[in-house]
Amino acid sequence: MNGVIRKRDILAHPLVTIRSFGWRIFFRVLFADHNETFISVLTNNEDLQAPPVKVPELVERCINLELQAKRIYERLAEQFVDHKSVSDFFTKLARQEQNHAELLELCRAIARRTIWREEAFTPCRNSIPLLERHMENIEASLKLTDSIADALRLVIQIEGSEVNETFERVVTASRSAFAKRVLVFQNVVENHIDYICEQIPKFEPNLAQESQELWDRYFVGDDGKG
Repeated sequence: MNGVIRKRDILAHPLVTIRSFGWRIFFRVLFADHNETFISVLTNNEDLQAPPVKVPELVERCINLELQAKRIYERLAEQFVDHKSVSDFFTKLARQEQNHAELLELCRAIARRTIWREEAFTPCRNSIPLLERHMENIEASLKLTDSIADALRLVIQIEGSEVNETFERVVTASRSAFAKRVLVFQNVVENHIDYICEQIPKFEPNLAQESQELWDRYFVGDDGKG
């Protein structure tokens, strides 16, 4: 099975998977083809076409923000293809953003058949239009980005916005026991930020302070991490 949620995740959490989706989904996932994803198994299953809970269309825009970040990182990987380690860095970031988008799609599918916790999502209503303009400005600036340092600053601008907080609010609003238990949901933002803040100073030591400030935003005071 392809995608960010793999069979190993389902096998690691069989009870919560069965409680959340039923035995039929559990077994469908176990015997899924290599090119299928968990979200495709969910959306193609007739049992999940029950009367849907209304999920705000803004969630679709949250997914698109993650995909836009993916496009930006893919373009940066292409722009710096002659610098293999830098290009590989941007390629990995693009893959991580694809994973974020898939997880949000899964949250949307889950929420449509269960409960949507609107109060957890409400802060996103004002921030999403601002994030969209922010990402559009960054994407438009790519043609003027000709140095590695400038490219890395764009990463800090993207990740220093509210895009990751918005991701976490969608996960919370879906009220999914599955999302609460499956480790990939819990660690995805932290792993993403940790990787970025570890790598950027290696490429550009002058950005060490900005990288540290980004790291502090997510980790300082968080269960003793910082």
